[in-house]
Amino acid sequence: MRLSRRQCLVLLGARVCKGAQTGLVEEWRRIASESDGTVGAAALHLETGERVSLRGDERFPLASVCKLPMAMNILAMVDAGKLALDQQMEIMPGDVWHGVSEIAKRWPGEKTFRLDEMVRLMVAQSDNTAEEALFRIGGGATAMAARFREWKVAGVRVDRRERQCDLDRSGVEGYPPPEQWTEPLLEGLIAKKTRAERYRALVASVRDPRDTGTPNGTVDLLARLFRGEALSKALTEKLIETLKSTTTGPMRLKGMLPSGTAVAHKTGLTGRIQGFTAGTNDSGVIFLPGGGRLAVSVYLKASTRNDEVRDRVIARVARAAFDRWNLPVPGK
Repeated sequence: MRLSRRQCLVLLGARVCKGAQTGLVEEWRRIASESDGTVGAAALHLETGERVSLRGDERFPLASVCKLPMAMNILAMVDAGKLALDQQMEIMPGDVWHGVSEIAKRWPGEKTFRLDEMVRLMVAQSDNTAEEALFRIGGGATAMAARFREWKVAGVRVDRRERQCDLDRSGVEGYPPPEQWTEPLLEGLIAKKTRAERYRALVASVRDPRDTGTPNGTVDLLARLFRGEALSKALTEKLIETLKSTTTGPMRLKGMLPSGTAVAHKTGLTGRIQGFTAGTNDSGVIFLPGGGRLAVSVYLKASTRNDEVRDRVIARVARAAFDRWNLPVPGK
């Protein structure tokens, strides 16, 4: 019996899937063995639903990957009419966090910012002041937990402001509630901790279940967004374009992909003390040249390797997934 072109593509897709499931994980294991940390990864082809994972249900520190579901939560509030993209939002003193923040540089000269600008800066530039404010405006941990239930996404949780995560990872205890925060106060509390105390707290933070994501849970979250199951069409497209404009972590998911490959992604990175990094992450969607979209999430925790090595591990994992699925989508 002669097979049609469509049937041939379906059979070819099945063989690719089988090869991915049997070969890709082993390739990821080899890549992971070159790091002294723990690597978790998942890849989900959004059109076919095929998935491959390594430590797919193990928890890893989210770090700034948390800013993706935070942005989705805020935009869902816009969809519901509770907020507006052109609405001016006040930045409170406890929100301000210099280091990675365009907003902090402009505050207090500018104390209010448009909501859409805050979302863009939080996602594309990982603006920490925007994150602090939007976590507060979005209803905090309770609201985030409700969103994950609504989206039917397990394996991802956002429990604290990133500033609180930083305090906890620095070993600071008994700090005041966020409404009493100022940047000098918090920096002073951290400065009182010895380097040894901060190191022990950072190492211990890897075992904290709060503010963590699993590779499988993260690609499920990406699937909800990119399939238009979490936000309206207009806001889905807006957030995807923002993710495509991400400036952080250019050598992670994108690092070894062919030039010109479109990637919509969000990176994450914890602090580093005495050579120890609790988490280095990148999660996003790769637009395959042959058609289709591949959600990829890579986490690396508890590593003493330098930035270049950790980024290269993530890049190699992403490239291996890209190579496995870089074929036309069956039926197209």
